[in-house]
Amino acid sequence: MLSETLKEEIQTAYSQLLDAKGFRARQCQKSMIAEIARTLGNEESEQHICVVEAGTGTGKTVAYAVAVIPIARHLNRKVVIATATVALQEQIVSQDLPDILRHSGLEFSYTLAKGRRRYVCLSKLHLALQEGRGMNHTLSFFDRDTSGSRDDVAIFDAMVTALGKEEWNGERDSWPEELEAGAWNRISTDYAQCTRRRCSHYENCYFYRARKKAHQVDMVVTNQDLVLSDLMMGDGAVLPNPEETIYVFDEAHHLPEKAGSHLSHRLSLYGTRGWLTQMPRSLDLAAADVPGINGKLTGLDDLIDQTCARLDEAAASLQTRQPDAESVDDGWLYRYPEGQVDAEIAHRASALARSFERLGSLIQQLPPVIESAIEQTPAATREPLEHWLSAVGAMSDQLQAALALWRNYASEALEPPWARWVRFTKMSQVEGMEMQLACHPVSVSDQLHEHLWSRCAGALLTSATISVARDFTGFQAKSGITPDQRFASLPSPFRFQEQAVLHVPAMTSDPGDAGAHTQELAELIPVLGREARGTLVLFSSRRQMLRVRDDMDASFRELVLCQGDLSKMEVLTQHRRRIDDGDSSCIFGLASFAEGVDLPGDYCGHVIIARIPFAVPDDPVGATRSEWIQARGGRAFYEVTLPDAALRVVQAAGRLLRTETDTGKVTILDRRIVTRSYGKVILDSLPPFAREIY
Repeated sequence: MLSETLKEEIQTAYSQLLDAKGFRARQCQKSMIAEIARTLGNEESEQHICVVEAGTGTGKTVAYAVAVIPIARHLNRKVVIATATVALQEQIVSQDLPDILRHSGLEFSYTLAKGRRRYVCLSKLHLALQEGRGMNHTLSFFDRDTSGSRDDVAIFDAMVTALGKEEWNGERDSWPEELEAGAWNRISTDYAQCTRRRCSHYENCYFYRARKKAHQVDMVVTNQDLVLSDLMMGDGAVLPNPEETIYVFDEAHHLPEKAGSHLSHRLSLYGTRGWLTQMPRSLDLAAADVPGINGKLTGLDDLIDQTCARLDEAAASLQTRQPDAESVDDGWLYRYPEGQVDAEIAHRASALARSFERLGSLIQQLPPVIESAIEQTPAATREPLEHWLSAVGAMSDQLQAALALWRNYASEALEPPWARWVRFTKMSQVEGMEMQLACHPVSVSDQLHEHLWSRCAGALLTSATISVARDFTGFQAKSGITPDQRFASLPSPFRFQEQAVLHVPAMTSDPGDAGAHTQELAELIPVLGREARGTLVLFSSRRQMLRVRDDMDASFRELVLCQGDLSKMEVLTQHRRRIDDGDSSCIFGLASFAEGVDLPGDYCGHVIIARIPFAVPDDPVGATRSEWIQARGGRAFYEVTLPDAALRVVQAAGRLLRTETDTGKVTILDRRIVTRSYGKVILDSLPPFAREIY
């Protein structure tokens, strides 16, 4: 049971915070605190994971902070708060936690943790300045994206000045100007290229300063991607070990998808061939600075020639699949049914895996040689050697990534299966056809259970949308959290029937007839869009969104801010400005506008959902997952496709009510929600709005 002392500390912190802010207690917030305390505060319980669905307006950050902070201190554990979006991460660090620290009476320290790529690498910055001035011959063949102009040198000079004056902390997000990805990638690094303590800039490294602080504070705020990367790289690379940590996953419905992305592999066939052929030249340059390298490279040229020949053979085999590929936006896509590659490709993949394994073993001999040379070289002249250590690390990482993909393709039978596909892209008349191979697990539940849930000291997962009509079965299957853990769906503080209306108008078209449906949308949206000053229209197809915009009444088109014409940030900025000026405005957006967008009050009085957002048919991961479920006797549509669509509709509808005083309407322009039997599942998942269904 929760100790009385701990219970009193949590209650006191919550009451003190409410009193200081002049807030009244919300029942949903109190319930969330209680659920967390019962699960994480009881050391004798076998339940150490708590999944809480709590709607907008609950005050989730306050609830989990005032509960988890005292519990973690009591158990001598660290706290890691991981969000899916940068916006929420920044809100927690800059607003929520300072407020809680100031008013709750709780004492705790916290920091924001980001990955290496978010910090400037002083060694890379120095190298980029030298290369920009023609002063360095080191060739960074293996940087992921080093494209940039000589104009970047002026920016890099300004960065050095700002760092020297302590006017910049080395983080990309705090640099005042917009930075192109190519420019930033020239001066940042990743795990593979970082030389760590061998780097002459190690003591002043901004990433390692931040990492050191992350291990000293009580609470680390980060993103879900960094948590997953840290687990894959090895415990404690950036964050505390799982056994020492209570995790809070906010926006938790994103976690399984992000885990799948971290486990997936991609390889561009001719791109890989290109950097392989560049490797000997790069290593020849390295050998000029580190003579001991030459003795480790015996047979390299022959091995690369053999590997390239095998890549060409694989390309010829894959090319036979193009006639069976489906046309997609940027080329053609062939998906292997049930993720099963044919015997010929599996054979070629096995041979390529052996080649990349031998190449990887050869290159892995080089870092100790370069490290030894660094130790024997005066500090003032070490930097070229450090650059080669970084470049060799990048080579090794590229080889390991290729090895992982070919090993996957060489495995004809995996359970659960992996989605595998080939994307064919026409590059140019000269370059011909690029083929990108990819593989992605259809389920990450076993991996999450093994690396995270079975090891962590405790975990809270929370979001406004996790269950489907309070059924957590789908999320349990995706996340690997067993049903014996604690699950709760809390009531919202909103008065849905009084604050909002769900409207499904009479229509003559069905989304099954895309042309007719698009034309009817172009006629209806200008009428519906004038009912409120601020309107958000959400599409699941970019093609349909653009067609509706082009075909609608010109006078209404002037009110539309369309995703793609402007950045997401600029769309929201201009929309708010128009409303503040007393004008009307309408946003046309895709999935990224269906969650994480906060438009309270007049900024959004009407949300229009163009169609039920079922997964696109050409999604190779979803299609393979469906085949796997069907093969096991399940019903993929009802177990995955429909629940996922229902959650997306709920997320979209959640853009309407952001405060307890907001009012408005949600309109769904898809008659299938009332004409098909599965529509009831979606309707039952939505909040209990007043309904106008025709």
